[in-house]
Amino acid sequence: MRSNLQSTTSTERSLTQAERTAASDRAMLAAAIDLILEKGIEKTTLVAIGEKAGYSRGLATYRFGSKAALFDAVCKSISRRWLDYLREGVGDRIGIEAMSAAMDAFFTFISDSPKEAQVLQILYGGAASPGSQYRSTSVSIHQRQQDDVAEWVRAGQTQGSIREDIDPKSVAAQYIAYISGMTYLWVLNPESIDFRKANDDMMTHLKLSLATAKRHE
Repeated sequence: MRSNLQSTTSTERSLTQAERTAASDRAMLAAAIDLILEKGIEKTTLVAIGEKAGYSRGLATYRFGSKAALFDAVCKSISRRWLDYLREGVGDRIGIEAMSAAMDAFFTFISDSPKEAQVLQILYGGAASPGSQYRSTSVSIHQRQQDDVAEWVRAGQTQGSIREDIDPKSVAAQYIAYISGMTYLWVLNPESIDFRKANDDMMTHLKLSLATAKRHE
């Protein structure tokens, strides 16, 4: 009986420690987001992140090992949140409907989480620099996005709603380039563009350029 009690107590302590670790990680990722927006990538340090999160100066270094590794974790964390919006917005839609729903989902995401959207774009830009240590994460995220869009196009072709002569990979690359480019312009100067109208215009373009003849009837 005593052995079982000791085992239960040990488990509770382990879960409590895991929860504390998760909470400190979330706090440091949030601090990193704020500091990147305030100071930029180069001037954001692990020491500053740990202090802003309310922990010791060395905790961020201990937990993540390097600034690049922490930025990699920020990319993954924000991307996971964006994927939640994407899954909810797109559901089981395919073809042009899926692409349109994804644009609506992205607009909702940047409206709900503007800081996260800005930081993700900033980190993507940093990932393109020679020698970036979190480049592979950015490449993986963008490739997954393109693969998803290409699959929507193929499904639309099978369904008969998208023309058969369309190249799914080419459409996917152009689609992701539109999302990335519009986000870049928005980060530089939010007041310079009407993101919602641009999305509406893009949806019209997708229908005109991709839909089969019978879909125009």
